[in-house]
Formats: sequence, structure tokens, C-alpha cells
Amino acid sequence: MSGLRFKKWPIIMKIMAISAISIAFISGLNLFYFVPLIESRVVDARQNEIRNLVSMAHDIFDEYEADVRKSQVTRGDAQTRAAARIKQLRFGENNYFWINDSNYRMVMHPTRPDLDGLDQSGFKDPTGKFIFKEFVDASRRDGSGFIEYLWPKPGTTLPVKKIAFVKLYEPWGWVIGGGVYVDDIEKDLRQLRIILMTGTAIFAVVTLSVAWIIGINITRPLHEVMQGLEEVAEGQTGVTLAKRIEITATDEIGLLTSKFNELMESLHRLSVFKKVIEEDASLEQVYMRLHWVFTETIGIADCVIYEISASGGGMRQAYPVTIHDEELFCNPEILSDCELCKAKRTGHIIDSTTFPSVCTMFQNPDGSRIHYCFPIIVGGGTTGVILFRAPRPASLEQARQTRAKIGKAEHYINESLSVIETKRLMGNLRESSLRDPLTGLHNRRYLQEHMDNLVASMTRRKKSIGVIMCDIDYFKQVNDVHGHHAGDLVLKETATRIGKSIRETDVVIRFGGEEFLVILLDINGGESLEVAEKIRRNIEGTRFKVSDGTLEKTISLGISEFPDDSGTLWECIKFADVALYRAKDQGRNQSVRFIWEMWSESQV
Repeated sequence: MSGLRFKKWPIIMKIMAISAISIAFISGLNLFYFVPLIESRVVDARQNEIRNLVSMAHDIFDEYEADVRKSQVTRGDAQTRAAARIKQLRFGENNYFWINDSNYRMVMHPTRPDLDGLDQSGFKDPTGKFIFKEFVDASRRDGSGFIEYLWPKPGTTLPVKKIAFVKLYEPWGWVIGGGVYVDDIEKDLRQLRIILMTGTAIFAVVTLSVAWIIGINITRPLHEVMQGLEEVAEGQTGVTLAKRIEITATDEIGLLTSKFNELMESLHRLSVFKKVIEEDASLEQVYMRLHWVFTETIGIADCVIYEISASGGGMRQAYPVTIHDEELFCNPEILSDCELCKAKRTGHIIDSTTFPSVCTMFQNPDGSRIHYCFPIIVGGGTTGVILFRAPRPASLEQARQTRAKIGKAEHYINESLSVIETKRLMGNLRESSLRDPLTGLHNRRYLQEHMDNLVASMTRRKKSIGVIMCDIDYFKQVNDVHGHHAGDLVLKETATRIGKSIRETDVVIRFGGEEFLVILLDINGGESLEVAEKIRRNIEGTRFKVSDGTLEKTISLGISEFPDDSGTLWECIKFADVALYRAKDQGRNQSVRFIWEMWSESQV
């Protein structure tokens, strides 16, 4: 409802709203990114300042040591003079330098002379930190370093947080330090925040003012156009949407108005279409609706909608659901490697009318067909491709008509992108509920929800469905002897082996504990038994790796086919289960095709 209300807002309100959102975005960017970044830079700058100041004070020692080396003064005199000179140095309002030696004795402290000459190895701040030990340790370890601790400001007794930099002067074994109080830094930061907030406020006022002026300049000529539309709406009988609105403007708004009547009906249809697909329950229904519009409303007879797999490696034919490889418009290799599809790889429309062999994957041996491929780009990536195929135009008029149809289809595709993105996200969430978490296969719920579509598609195409019920032989022994972890490994590997034994278009379902159901789509009668045997041989030849070695397992399979065995797929599943139990009774590790002699009244 909020989205609908926004659509009813006047343009100037929308402009102001967008401006307000921009201001909010920039304000948030300042608050959560630039302010912390600048604050960090300020703290770093203050720390660098302390480091440089301490290093400069440290250099004073070298001056006096040079006098000692020249025998101009004794080292004791040099140290006394150096300490006295440094004692007078200040930086900032509350900041100073102090000196202690490597044995934790205070040499000079300008604000605490009572500490001079005393051993400070046991001196702790209120948090229990032995700060002079840390000064000496950092200096000995790295030559210099930063230390955080609590210390009162000059003239006060309340300890506050302070950041100090200390540096060792090795010839004398002295450690010189200087620091800055954190609340002094905070004072600078508060001033900085005030400046940024003031700047943001000024920016907001200027932006909203400019937005208001732009909105007025846009809406003033639009009101003139609206007046012309009211004349059409209030006209006499016979006034149609094809009637031109007379305006004097020659700018973009005037051009827009001149095309308004031509576009009104098509925009209305597009709007209705989008609302309909927004209410569809699944992405598959959206694809079905799009396909119907393309083929029935627009009149493009040949259309295929491909969907890129979530992993991005392959693609599947989303609608129509499935066809034989020989009936595909494109080389079937694109199903396993979607990068072979030029529309997917490039992310733009592929039009064979401009260059007949623009895509080598399009199957057109006699050159009688053209194709247009539209990538479905949502969320910054290509999630599907819509392919249209048409006879090569014999005249310019036929080419114009074909291009007009493709242009209409493109409008519907663009209107569908946001819905496709939403449905795809919802579908991914829903797909997770249709998967077995251990093997990654579909579960029974998936079968219940998709069975009708599968049956309807195969019935319409007059194709058969193969049903194979698989059960791992003596699986309970794996859990009993090797543990449930080994059983899980066997189940996952079995699922993998079954998947490699069938086509990508077929479906594998974890039906029960150690039971798997294979649904073979688009088969000819009798092919199910061949596939079942392939599965059985692959499992028989597999060495299952478990924690305490390897296992050899076999599998029993029961087969039935729809609609040869029954007119309902659920009954075919039951028949396959009956055949499976016959395979178990006959010694396991075999594939048994259902025949009616296996069915008894007690099984009904």
C-alpha cells in the first residue's frame, strides 16, 4: 500500500522525497563512515605528533652525549642538564615529558617531583597496570611504543585516560616519554563533529531548496499537459485514446505528450500483466505466463525460457518444461555449460538478423530461421535467457512485423524483471524446504508439489515417465556395525552415484530412510529398465569410504512406467515399490520391472 501511495504523490513531493533520501544517505555516510574515519585519522595524527615530539626530545640526549664524548662535561653533568632542559618543555595545555631509567627509577617528572629518584617498579594506576614496568618493557622490546593508562592531569588528583609514547636512550639507559590525555582528543573530535553536522545541515537546506526549484520548473509545464488530458477525458462520445492533445510546447514534455495516446493502451496492458504475475505463486507460473503472452498475445510461435542454475555452471529449460535434445533450439551443450550461451555470457541481446551466425550454439542448419535472445538480468547477474525463433523474413515488411513483435515482447520482459527477481529469491528459500538436508536431493514434498505439472507436461507431449524405486541392501547393518556417521556417508555417496547415472533433466528424490525414487522424464517404453541396471551396476562397483575402511554395497530396484502401467503417477510409484520388494525377495542386487502378476488384492 505504501508503494501505491507513493505513486500517487505529486512529482514535486517525489523529488523532495528523493532529495530527503539523498540527504539521509549522505548524513548516514558522514555519521557512520566519514566521521569514524576522520576520528581515527585525528587519533592517529595525535599519536604521530606525540611520537615526533618524544623523538625530538630524545634527540636532546644526543647533544649532551656529544659533549661527554668531547670530554667537555661529565656524563652526570650532561644527564642533569638534559633532564633540566626537558623538564621545562611543554606541548599543549596539559602535556609534558618525563624520564625514568631502565631500572624503573624516576629520573625526572615535572608535575610529580615527589617521585624523582624513587623506584617505580611497584607503581600501579587505578586499573592495576604497572605502568613504569610497561614503559621499560616496551622500550626494551621494540625501542619505543605506545602505552595506555590512567594518570591525573596537572593540578588535579582524578586519574583520566592517557596515551603515552616512550622511547629508550640506550647510552644512558633512560626512557623518555610524553603523552596526551584522551579527553583532550575528544574535545577536538567534538568540534569536528559540530563542523560536520553544520556542513550537513547547510547541504540539506541547499539540496532541498534546489530540489524545490527543479520540481516547480518541471511541474509547471506538466500542469499544462494535464489540462489537455482533462479536455480529452471530458470530451464528447467518439473521443478515443488515439486523439492527439494539442500543446504548444516543443521540448521533451511536448514530445512525451504526443506519444502518450499511442502508448496508453500498451502501458495499461503491461501494468495489468505485472500485477497479475506479482500475484502468481511461483517463478514457474511467471515463466508460464510470459510464454503464453509471447505465443498467444504477441504471436511469436517459437519461444523457450532458460533458467541459469544457482551454481552458475549449467542452465535448464524452464518453460516448456522439457523436450528432447533434437527438438532444442540450441546446442544441448549449453545445458551443462551456460557460458557457451552468448546471451548469458555477454549479458546483452543477441540478434541474428544483424549477423546470421552471431551465436554458434543456435541450431539452424538450413539457415531458414532467425533468433533473438534476451538475457534476464536481475540483481546484477544473468539468471535466465529468453529465446525467440522466427522464420527468416522474406521482405522488409515481414522483417518490420517480426521486429515489432520482438519489441513488444521486450517490454513484457523488462516489466517482469523485478518480479522475477523477487520470485527467484522466494523460490530459493522455498527450494531449501524441498531438499533433503543430508543428500541435497529433493524430498517427498517436492514430489507432491510438482507431480501434477510433470504429469501434465508429459501427457500433453505424449511422452512416458519412468519410475524407479531404489533401496540399499542391508543398509541397517551399516549403522549397526559402523555407526550412523558411516550410514550417512553411504547415503550421500549413493545419492551422488544415482545422480551420475541419469540425465540432468531427470529427478532423484530421497523417498525414505535408505529409499530413493528416480523419475525419468521423456522416455520411450522400456528405457527405465536400462537406466535401473546402470544405477545398479554403478552402486555395485562403488567402494564406499568410511572411517574404518571401505564398504561394498548393492542396491535393489523396482521399475514401473507412466502411463503404460497406470494412469496416475502415484499408483506407478506404488507399483515400483511392489517390484522393489519382489527384487528383495528374489535375492537383492537386481532390477525388477513391475508386471500385473505381482499385484494382489491385499496390496490395494
